Parts: sequence; C-alpha cells; structure tokens
Amino acid sequence: MRSSVSRVRVALLAAGIAGWPLGGSSSAAPQHQHPPGATPTPSAPGPPAAGSQTTQAPQPDGTPEGTAPITLAELEQLAFRYNPTLSQAAAVIEAARGRALQAGLPLNPNVGLQGEQIGAARTAGEWTWFYVQQEIVSGGKLRLSRLKYEQEAYAAEVQMGAQRLRVVNTLATAYFDVLAAQRSVENHRRQLELAEVAVKTTEELVNVGQGNRQDLLQAQVEARRARVALRTAESRLRRDREHLAVVVGVPALSCRPLVGSLEPDGPSLGRDEALARLLAESPELELARAEVKRDQVQLQRERREPVPNVIARGGVGYNYETRNATAEVGVAIRLPVWDRNQGTVRQAQADLARATAEVTRVELDLRRRFADAYSRYETARDDADDLRTESLPKARQALDIYQQQFRQRRAAFPQVLVAERTVLQLNEDYTRALAELRRAEVDLRGLLLTGGLNAPGDVIRPGHINSVPKPR
Repeated sequence: MRSSVSRVRVALLAAGIAGWPLGGSSSAAPQHQHPPGATPTPSAPGPPAAGSQTTQAPQPDGTPEGTAPITLAELEQLAFRYNPTLSQAAAVIEAARGRALQAGLPLNPNVGLQGEQIGAARTAGEWTWFYVQQEIVSGGKLRLSRLKYEQEAYAAEVQMGAQRLRVVNTLATAYFDVLAAQRSVENHRRQLELAEVAVKTTEELVNVGQGNRQDLLQAQVEARRARVALRTAESRLRRDREHLAVVVGVPALSCRPLVGSLEPDGPSLGRDEALARLLAESPELELARAEVKRDQVQLQRERREPVPNVIARGGVGYNYETRNATAEVGVAIRLPVWDRNQGTVRQAQADLARATAEVTRVELDLRRRFADAYSRYETARDDADDLRTESLPKARQALDIYQQQFRQRRAAFPQVLVAERTVLQLNEDYTRALAELRRAEVDLRGLLLTGGLNAPGDVIRPGHINSVPKPR
C-alpha cells in the first residue's frame, strides 16, 4: 500500500514538472508588446514590455499609488520626471546659455565728474560736471565669444540627450534584472517544492524497504539547500527591485511587481548594422565633434584679441578760472606692443589639436566597447538558443524516461532526483542566459551609454581662457 502511495506521489511529481513551461513564467499577467523607441530619446532601446495596466497618478511626493504591476514604458515616464540627473543636465544647458548671453553683451559705460586745477587763481578750477566713457569692443570679439558659448550650449544639449539615454538604458537593464530575479525565485520555489516531495517519497520508500537511509539523508540535504537557495534568490530580487526604484527616482516603487517578457522578440541584431548605427548616432562622438567646433571658434576668438578696443570719452563742464563753459572729447586704444595674446593663441591651438585627437580616440573606444558588447550578445544568444531548443527539451525527455522506468521498477529513485535537478538547473541557466542577452541588447541598442545615476559633467573646460566669460 505504501509503495502504491509513493508511486502516486512520484506520478504527481512528474506531472508537476511536465506542466512546467520551458524556462518558467515571468508573470501571470497577459503580455502585450510595446514597440522599440517608446521614449522621446532617439535610439532609445525598445525591449518588449508586457501588461496593459497604467500607472496611477503619483502622490505629491512622487510616490505612485497602489501596488498594481507596472511596465517598462511606465517606468521610463516616471524616470523622466523624477530622475535627478536629468534636472542636472537641464541646468547645465541653462548655464551654458547664460554664458552665451553674457559673453555677447557690450561693456558697460563709465560716467562721472572730474575736477582739475582746483585753487588756481583762488578758484574752484575747471570741472567736468558730467562725462561718459565707453570701451567699444572691436574686431567682432563679442560675436565670436557668444558663438563659442553657443557651441557649449549645443554640447550641453547633446549631453542632455545622452543622459536621457543613459537613464533609459540603466532602467532597462535594471528592469530585466528584476524580471530574471522574479523568474529565478519562481524556479527556486518549484525546486523547494520538488525537494520536499522527494523527502516525503524517500521516507515512504525507506519505510516499505525500497529505499535506504543514505538516500533519505541525501534528499533532506537537497531540501535544505533548496530552501537556502530560495532565500538567496528572494534577497537578490529585493536588491534588484531597489536598484530599479532608485534609477527611476521613486524609492517606493521597490514594492511594485513588474510585468514583461524576458525572452527577446524580433530578429537578432546584425553586427555591421549595429556598429554603423553606433558610429552615426553616438552622443559621445557627437559631443567630441562639438568640442572641436567650439575650439575652432575659440582659436578664432583668441587671434582677434590683439585687435585693440576703442575707448571713447566725452563730457561737459565749467572753468571757474576763465568763467566759461567747457567740453572734452577723447579717443584711446591700447597698443599691442608686447602682449599680442600669443601665449593664449598657442594654448587655443593646443586645445584644438587635443579635441581633434579626442574624436579619433572616442571612435576607437566605441569600437572596442562595441566588440565587447557584441561578443557578450552573441555568446548569450547562442547559449539561450541551445538551452531553449536542445538542452532543456532533452533534459525533460530524459526525466520523463527515468520517471517511467521508476514506475516500472527499472530505475532507482535517486536517478529520478538527479534528472529533476538537471532540469531545474538548466532552467536557472536559461534565465541567466536570457538576462545577459537582454543586458547586451540594451547596451547595443542604447549606444553603449550607461550610468543613469551618474551626474552629468559641465561642458566648459576650466583654465585661463574660460576663467572669465567676458569678453571671451
């Protein structure tokens, strides 16, 4: 009787694994894909997001209401509102525009009064009661100064686009990490359930004389290891959810479940097409080119610096000695005899040479990083394809055979346990391969930009030339 009960338990165990979807399920919610590029950022990665549920309106503190599942598209919109690095990037643009405005403004005039020959012939002397002195910037220096800072403002706008893409990429990576962690938790829960059933089944086999104590001890060890593995997977899931929430900028999102598909859809990424797109659209390369244009304008500006400004002065007054009204006019320039700005021109030439070389360096670095990312993508894609089409189906088939042989008393129960562990481990390997595939895909589609919580840098270069925004 006990033997029959144990075999029924094993049959139920087999039915549970046979009904297990390949690779596990990431969510019970219905899945609907949203197309790539759902965000305003050009070239934003477009991983599929599932679920048609919409995010409820956030509270005044930015915390979304409720605990309904949330999709990647909704997370992106929240990140655009609450990620602080985007506000910082916008502030950098505003600062650069302010410098451009300031650099092109004319110099302020001087006004005042002046007395001379006071006490001559016991009089108050000669007084200029009102004069105006104006320095007129010549040589188009103000126009070039403003143009230079306008180039910096453009570079700040490029940096803003890059930062948005960094946020989207970091968010997508964290999103797929959470989906993989959710699936891993489900896999380990099933593993624990099967391990506990195996313990009970082995106990019954020992009781009826068809098993031995070492098999029971081994099954108990497997159950304890499965319980520890489940706790570890749950801890990783909590960590990944918190990482996702802080990238969005809303820490309370860590309690929201995600919906989506970990399996990629659509054709694979072609190497040549992906590389060509990277070199054509990379904000890093565009930022380096913008710096070359800025330094070209800066060199022009420094070459104009020796052109002397004109200082014009005029005023009216009264001479108390001769008792008649007076007037004055004056024009002056500073002669560029010794200081012709030759040192700063050399510095500007060196800056331009450095910026030109930087374009080549950035392109080469992009090619290197692309090679690394595409290698990871190919490896993960091949690994996931093999597990999905070859290894997992064969392991499941082997498990079915062992279960049938066990029911026919042609195989020992430990062989069934080994086959079960193989299927469970391959499911875990499949989840890891999919997660790595998605990370590499995000890197390639997202133009290799990462660091969604790194503060954007300032586009102005420190040093002598930029120490004062006006006149240059």
